[in-house]
Amino acid sequence: MSLGVLGVYFCLFLGLYFEVFLLITFFEKKPAKKTNTLPKHYPTVAVLVPSYNEEKTLAGTIQSLLNLHYPKEKLSVVIIDDGSRDNTRTIGEELARKHDQVKYFYKENGGKYTALNFGITHTQADLIGCLDADSFVEPEALIEVVKRFENDTSIMAITPVMKVFRPHNLLELMQSVEYTFGIFFKKMFDNMGALNVLPGPFSIYRKEVFEQIGLFKHAHNTEDMEIAFRMHANGLKIANAHNALVYTTVPSTLRTLLKQRTRWSQGFLQNSRDYKYMYFNPRFGQFGFIVLPFGLAAFFAGLYTASFILYSMLSNVLSRVYAMWVTGIPPHINLPTTNFEWFYLNTSMMTFLIITVLGLTVTAILLGRSIGKSEVGIKSVVAYFALFGFIAPIWLARAMWGALRAREASWR
Repeated sequence: MSLGVLGVYFCLFLGLYFEVFLLITFFEKKPAKKTNTLPKHYPTVAVLVPSYNEEKTLAGTIQSLLNLHYPKEKLSVVIIDDGSRDNTRTIGEELARKHDQVKYFYKENGGKYTALNFGITHTQADLIGCLDADSFVEPEALIEVVKRFENDTSIMAITPVMKVFRPHNLLELMQSVEYTFGIFFKKMFDNMGALNVLPGPFSIYRKEVFEQIGLFKHAHNTEDMEIAFRMHANGLKIANAHNALVYTTVPSTLRTLLKQRTRWSQGFLQNSRDYKYMYFNPRFGQFGFIVLPFGLAAFFAGLYTASFILYSMLSNVLSRVYAMWVTGIPPHINLPTTNFEWFYLNTSMMTFLIITVLGLTVTAILLGRSIGKSEVGIKSVVAYFALFGFIAPIWLARAMWGALRAREASWR
């Protein structure tokens, strides 16, 4: 057995171990069912909406916030226009004129983290939330987040469940399954107290977070990841409210998808470098011992496995071409036959591992579908398995190259 094949075995065993570990975590602490109870106290909430050229979605995003089932006098919506060049400013100013709950600010372009920091310094609310201007919240989402805060006063920030908003083409359907898979992962990381990112769509913080550890940082264009790392570094608890539902739009073209995922993946590598002291450090619990190391291992395992498969395919093609060039005899091609014999079924350990990992992946997707009440169907699952394995290695390779060159991944 070659070293290359041994490496693939290691990657498969790694994935198998992690998926089994998460499934055990799930059955040890299943997500609680949604209840109709209301909070005993309604804290003041300010939801910041950083915007840059969001004329197509801003009005819908703000309307979803105004539709939240929450006392109007306790909720404010703050639009921070980060130097938009389209019609965002006109829409934002009009929304502020029509609705007393909405405030609009314009600032020179400086990046999303500067827009968030501007909003934080212009509010005194008890809870401060963020919502990307291309996302939409369910009416009960804020109530569910506040209930989670109320039930555990040690929680300092909460993430919701994110689902893809109206997926249409194959890339969007693929991402809808990926997000559903992520619902399961986030809930299991919540069980371990090891959530590794506070995404832009409706993450909510106690105001004390920013008083204790400071405001958002540039953080390689992944400020939502860096602040989660910084919170763990300072012993601040992050949780997941699996009954709080948020919809987000996703890239619809391969180009925009690769840009977004390259930024996310490269941000993980660069933030991991900045917080390398947390790896295998007992002070940081399962975040430092499990989530960070497995995240980094999964990155390199995906890159290695894709590289090995590509190398094997190219070697096979080149060897056949060389044999034909030397002998002048075209290579024999084994055509499929209609006769099926069980004797010839591949029963190697590699086949068993691949089938098991795929089976556990489907199980995790189904559990995520149940937790988040997602609507993903067979077509979406087929799109995921048909496309993800081919596309993901591209952004992993681009992220690795960008991190090695110490270049920032572009936002758009």
